[in-house]
Amino acid sequence: MPQTRKLLLEYETEEVGRLARDDSSERKALIKAFADSSDVVRERALIASVDVADPTLVTDIVKALEDNVAEVRIAAAQALAFYSQPATIPMMLDGLKDQNTWVRSHCAAGLSKLLSGPIWARVPIESIDKIREGFPDMTEEEVDGLLRSIKLRPDAVGRLKDWQAKNYEIEIDVSALVEELEGRPILLSGEAPSPSKPGKPDEVEEILSELPDEIRATLPPEDVSRLTPDSARELVRQLKVSTPAKEKKKAVKVKKVKKVKKKKAGPSHEELIERLPKEVRESVGDSTLADLSTEELEALLSSSSEGAVEEEATPGTPRMTELMEKFGKEKAEVLVNIPEHLLEDIPEDQIKEMDMETLKGLAQALEPR
Repeated sequence: MPQTRKLLLEYETEEVGRLARDDSSERKALIKAFADSSDVVRERALIASVDVADPTLVTDIVKALEDNVAEVRIAAAQALAFYSQPATIPMMLDGLKDQNTWVRSHCAAGLSKLLSGPIWARVPIESIDKIREGFPDMTEEEVDGLLRSIKLRPDAVGRLKDWQAKNYEIEIDVSALVEELEGRPILLSGEAPSPSKPGKPDEVEEILSELPDEIRATLPPEDVSRLTPDSARELVRQLKVSTPAKEKKKAVKVKKVKKVKKKKAGPSHEELIERLPKEVRESVGDSTLADLSTEELEALLSSSSEGAVEEEATPGTPRMTELMEKFGKEKAEVLVNIPEHLLEDIPEDQIKEMDMETLKGLAQALEPR
């Protein structure tokens, strides 16, 4: 029986994602959780959808953008931005008009990945409506003029028009996720088979058969021969991606390693509390914060300004130094307050052309809530 809801209430979102990758019943349970009666379950289910690494989920995720709970809409927007599917463009355009800053920010980031050029968080609502409605009563020249006015890049103009002509009914694309798998090492856990201690080749082959043929064919034979059932299962968990049958995928390059480096210890419970903005600590309360788990504190931190901006706006920090070198001190002091993952989607030459008033407006639009 699927244990999805129980794990989501325990904030085991990564485990839920892993289970949904490996088990179709768990995947169905996760999709069902998108509409759960509990807003906490709905939010965490959408967070877990990223760990499933299956872009076909976006057809169910988009429905959550209409949820009446802001945290649920934020999680949905974040998942849509991660998957970057053209079919979700209309919903992300609508998300730019959401009353919640984080929803707008994630939708702007997602649109920037698909349609480069504009600072989507700053595009006027009337322009968003015209794009969303397919440029009603506008000539081709007027459409081109509108897209130039919002600084949509020429290559993105062609994509947008093509996608609109197809009513955004674009086949789900998994190629980007396959590319992320390139270079992932084979993980060897436990003891590899040897002449004196032979492994179980039939069992290993059965486990590896769960991988798509294109990925299976790229695994180095000398490494496959060293896999045990345990290490084969671990490898499958790393590489397996739900893939539509018609999709052609790139070959996956697999590097050989003998050991897996241990993850560095993360920040302590006290350090996480200290990183929270003062207003968050005051609103939650010291006693409640003390009772939260490390995972819950990390989630709270990620939804706050401190979670989005990794380094403080002080001279001498690596990020501040880099921004000063690129854009000068005055602009750097504004840019450092924009979440780094959102700032990466804005072309540097566009930032250099902005005056300070425009730049400050951008920072305010992308400001974490």
